[in-house]
Amino acid sequence: MEVTCPSCSKKINLPEDKVPKGQSFSFGCPSCKEKIKVNPDGTTEQPSQGETFGDSDAPGALVCHTDHAKFKSALESMGFRVHAPSGHAEAINDLRLNNYRLVLVTDDFDTIPHENDGVLKHLQEMPMATRRKLFVAYVVKGARSYDNMEAFANSVNIVANHEDAAKGGFGEQLSKAMKSNDLFYKVYFECMTALGKS
Repeated sequence: MEVTCPSCSKKINLPEDKVPKGQSFSFGCPSCKEKIKVNPDGTTEQPSQGETFGDSDAPGALVCHTDHAKFKSALESMGFRVHAPSGHAEAINDLRLNNYRLVLVTDDFDTIPHENDGVLKHLQEMPMATRRKLFVAYVVKGARSYDNMEAFANSVNIVANHEDAAKGGFGEQLSKAMKSNDLFYKVYFECMTALGKS
């Protein structure tokens, strides 16, 4: 599918297998970094003011939560540009078309149970070369917050219950866990870069 950016008029070819059939989707222009919204009929438009990715130099965070405003200010204060999809299908398409640094998923996002066909299952089945570059936080009812074994069991980097995620220290815990994860993979990514495989 060929898409023309409404901001810079650059023509972009999207692989057909990454284009959702019969629904709108959005992605960042590789040239000007502005967000492009593609309608089901293939026409493009600039997103409304509330949908913009913001600072294009900032790393992206995908927040899969029914009330994304709960996490938006904390993530923006950490330097992220926040994008909040409306459902699992949009979130999965956004993951295919954009490079996010952080994905935050809650168990009450949308109506599809995560075990069946949701964004968490998509993340769990993602190729490891891609998945290693993402930091996934999972907010779930009744979880033992910041428990490494529970995070491992859910194939995420950090897990928290809703009560702890609503507290002021959640952003600090998230930042600490991300730094620890970066340190853990530092040598691996340096080796892959040296081998030309990053």
